[in-house]
Amino acid sequence: MRMTVMESELTHKDISPSVDYNRSVNSRPYARPIESRRPLVTTRIGFMFVLAAACTLGFALLANLYSQSQAFNALMWVLTVAVCSLSGLISMRSARTLRTIEGELRRSVGDPRRWHAARPIIGDDEITEGWNELLQEIESAQQHQTHRSPATLDEEAITLARAMRGLPVAWVITDLTGRILFLSPPTCSLFNLNDTANHVGRDLLDLLGLRVGDSETLTKGERLLSNVQMVQQRHELEINGQHLHLRIARSRLVGRSGDGDGLAWILLDSTQQELATRARDQFLMTATHELRTPLNNLQAYAETLQAEEGLDVERQKEFCNIIVSEAHRLGRLVDQLLTVGQLEAGSMIANRHELDVLPMMEYVTEQLAAHAHQKQQKLLTNFSPKMPTVFGDREKLQAALVNLVGNAVKYTQEGGEIILRCSVEENWVRIDVQDNGPGISSEEQSKVFEKFFRGAQASESDQRGNGLGLAFTREVIRMHGGEIDLESSLGDGSVFTIRLPVGGQSRSGI
Repeated sequence: MRMTVMESELTHKDISPSVDYNRSVNSRPYARPIESRRPLVTTRIGFMFVLAAACTLGFALLANLYSQSQAFNALMWVLTVAVCSLSGLISMRSARTLRTIEGELRRSVGDPRRWHAARPIIGDDEITEGWNELLQEIESAQQHQTHRSPATLDEEAITLARAMRGLPVAWVITDLTGRILFLSPPTCSLFNLNDTANHVGRDLLDLLGLRVGDSETLTKGERLLSNVQMVQQRHELEINGQHLHLRIARSRLVGRSGDGDGLAWILLDSTQQELATRARDQFLMTATHELRTPLNNLQAYAETLQAEEGLDVERQKEFCNIIVSEAHRLGRLVDQLLTVGQLEAGSMIANRHELDVLPMMEYVTEQLAAHAHQKQQKLLTNFSPKMPTVFGDREKLQAALVNLVGNAVKYTQEGGEIILRCSVEENWVRIDVQDNGPGISSEEQSKVFEKFFRGAQASESDQRGNGLGLAFTREVIRMHGGEIDLESSLGDGSVFTIRLPVGGQSRSGI
């Protein structure tokens, strides 16, 4: 009994896990065989109660057989009490380890930090070893977390913050009301904000223009601040006169218990994508219209020839000439589409040679002189007597120059003046085509080289065109390593300037 009490006291005594506990645990193999060396505690306790019950029953039978002897009966009762007491003490001793573990569990429940104070148990049975190994694993995990000092955590936070700031994405972290907590430099660029200034506390929805406006705008803002976990929507706004298309993705921050609530925003500028989509749709619509017009004419005159049997020969020739003219027009349009597409894709093959510039300029002048004469226009030239050669494809360069000068002749009013100049500018051959026509507005100057684009002045005139000439010219000049510029203003005419890199020796003019 004294040994039992001493062992029980030792069991509940605080033992340092780093000294006695580690030595006692590490002295045994970490992994034990699956087979148990002893019966389970509950099995042993149950066996003791069965044994006590059997002994009590036996003593009762013996006492009944010798009921005349009071001394014998008293002995049987004493033995019964002794067996029951001994069984209870053995059961208590067997359950002592479980009782200790239960006490430690009760002390640690409700707060994971209390596992720091959980104590190991002295003993050599499997339950004790399992409990000690469990505490060792907990202590190892806690030591691993403890090794992450505040300085390490701060360094990780700083590294993460630098990585987030370095992302080429406009992201914002706000509270649940939309007030800015953190934002990236691309976000400052998007809203034209000073990157070095402190923008904490500013209203993101106010920057997006979602605080005021019509009911649809206010509904957008309310939905972005709602309890929905993930929200995605498109939004258009104007910042410093620039129209922007944004794709907004907003999600609620989800963290551990006790972390602050907030919203994470990703703002993607899709302006160029929207413009490209609109340009594609406009291109398809215009191309369909341009192709439909000659096809309709072809169909109409062909059906007339088929249906009208009594047409005279002259009318038939007139209709046939119109059909041939519209077929050629359709063929030219398709050829121009294919040529511009090949040039933009980089698949156009150029037969490059060393070329004289002046013969090409004279060829262009001769081609358009008759058209200018019909409109009583002056087609003037100013060519330098000595010009270096260029390296390129003669046919494509001549076609580009014809398109450029032809536009000047076409859209300049009767009695106007077109001037062709050719000179040398450092390592470039410079060609200027100047007219005194209606001019091009500043808003349209950035679009004149796009396919199928026709300015307001061109659309109002009675001249036919499909808007592919300048697009073809620009792509040809780019293919030859050159560049083309435009200077114009409404009412003062236009000047198109081509620069081609010098590709050979200087020669005398013709």
